[in-house]
Amino acid sequence: MRTFRTWCSTTTWGSARWQRALAAFITAVIVQPQWSVDAGVGVDPSWEAVLALAPLRRLAWGPDLVFTYGPLGFLQTASYYTFGQSVLASIYQMAVVAALFLGICAVLRLRCAPMTSLLIAFAATAAIATLQVTHGNSLGLMYPELAILAALAWAALPMLQEDPKRSTALITCVVIGLVGGLQLLVKFNTGLTLFAVGLAASVLLGWKAVGRHCATVIAFAAATVVCWLIAGQQLANLFDWLGSSAAIVAGYNEAQAMPLPLDAIPALLLALLWIAALCWAFVRGDSKIPRRFVTLVGVATLITVKSAFGRYDLWHISMLVGLVVVSLVIAPYPSIRLRGIGIATVVLAFLVAGGPPALHDRFVAAIEAPAQSVGRLLTLAVPGRFEQRIEQTKARQREFYAVPDHFITTIGSRTVHVDPVDTTVVWAYNLAWQPAPVFATYSSYLPALDQLNSESLSRRTDFVLSRVSTASPATGINGRLAVQESPLYSRALLCNFTAAGVENRWALFTHGAQRCGPLAKLGEAEVSGNDSVKVPAPSSPDMAVLVGIDLNPTIIDRLFQGTILPLTTPTVTLDGTSYRLITGNAAEPFLVNTPGSVRGTNLEIHARTIGVGRSRTLGQEPARARLRFYEMRVAP
Repeated sequence: MRTFRTWCSTTTWGSARWQRALAAFITAVIVQPQWSVDAGVGVDPSWEAVLALAPLRRLAWGPDLVFTYGPLGFLQTASYYTFGQSVLASIYQMAVVAALFLGICAVLRLRCAPMTSLLIAFAATAAIATLQVTHGNSLGLMYPELAILAALAWAALPMLQEDPKRSTALITCVVIGLVGGLQLLVKFNTGLTLFAVGLAASVLLGWKAVGRHCATVIAFAAATVVCWLIAGQQLANLFDWLGSSAAIVAGYNEAQAMPLPLDAIPALLLALLWIAALCWAFVRGDSKIPRRFVTLVGVATLITVKSAFGRYDLWHISMLVGLVVVSLVIAPYPSIRLRGIGIATVVLAFLVAGGPPALHDRFVAAIEAPAQSVGRLLTLAVPGRFEQRIEQTKARQREFYAVPDHFITTIGSRTVHVDPVDTTVVWAYNLAWQPAPVFATYSSYLPALDQLNSESLSRRTDFVLSRVSTASPATGINGRLAVQESPLYSRALLCNFTAAGVENRWALFTHGAQRCGPLAKLGEAEVSGNDSVKVPAPSSPDMAVLVGIDLNPTIIDRLFQGTILPLTTPTVTLDGTSYRLITGNAAEPFLVNTPGSVRGTNLEIHARTIGVGRSRTLGQEPARARLRFYEMRVAP
């Protein structure tokens, strides 16, 4: 062991650029832990299918499609959909891993021998990548989030140099800005984070360097526009997509927030200890750890903590853990032993939060990663092998979905939207896809997004193929009420489409003439706490009853339903069963009683009583709301 350490400290291997490039390539091939490369089924694989299908169907991002991923989002997808996309995605994914490795290595070379830097950088990259594996099915590494860690490492390089050159600082910040523009079109929030890291680094390296700050901003904007055009999108649609994506991000925290469970305590303690350590390092002002480096890490930490606890799960918290690990590895102080103890503590807290499955799954993924990477390269290189995998995957998906043959025949070559989430069925059956812009109805967090879906569905889609919920009334993710999470979309489906059939948990709707009358107000009622009121009965069988909820939130509700920490969530109670309430759309009247023409579909609902509440009380006064009831005629 001593001989090996002596060799590492004395050999010059790793000092040449080609040697570091070779090591980066090997690392990028080996460090690719993922569950599968075959397209899966479910919520997450469905949005991966959307990212792959959008360029194939030549959909315009903004008018036709809205998501927090962009037209280059397919680059982060590990699953096979098309050959060209898989080749480009493989290049992008390997480049991200290599950039992280080289960034860590570059910082370590400031104080370590070349070979020692390579070995530590490899171990750190492998550990971080393994922690960043997503929560299952066909998803692999969180490459956009990994790119943030790579940018942090590169931004730290001039900050940890005793006298960084102006050219080094300029090139570093501008390149991070350029990559941020690319990342914006891969995943919206990671592009903004990269831009924030680049601009913060520029300011911390000298706030008077206005030219460098402007160059960073211009690089980010230029890269965004150029990549948008390269992706085949119209420049006029860029701001539409940016505005709609910003709306999704704005509504995400509250709509997706779930009350923090008890197993979040280790992660919370980790976050608090890390923030305290950064504050201590800043106040102490040690010359070995410059305040500008601590501040940069602090900026990245604040952004990451908000994301990690806005919707707590192992997937989101792993980004915070990765940030802590990268920071500890590249920080020039404390000693190697203390740094090792710190990293081990962080990883242990992560594994405790995830339980035994987190350890087992990531260990298996890391062990199988080299073989999977080689297999992926062979699949892309050997003629016919890729196409065979695609056909096998589609066959498995068709067997799983089992959409009735006469539904597929009826749709034919005409356009179809699939709800609520199973977009993968479009790929499996080669359907002509024309989605509602916010293709996953659970993402219509705000009225503007719901309105966008409603208008698009009414005008542009011939059929809607709907996966029928096993619950009645239909529920969405996180225990939501399906007709409430996107009320305008549900009304558009009821009023502009006719249920052509329900079979094998699939419902087919065909587009037709508008068949709904105007809303007629039936009355109002105040509801509080655990109380409930009766839902007015429809005046005739062809009438639908709707209700709008005007909430009266307390200051505690406003702060702890996602703004600061998600400790409680609002609920709506129908016939004694509580559902997660999407507050952004609560005021818009949603269906609570529907006519028989939608029996057996996700639109069917026959509520008799309704109330409001919370998933958890924090000592505030009982939940209060005003209910507005309406009636609407629905022609047969």
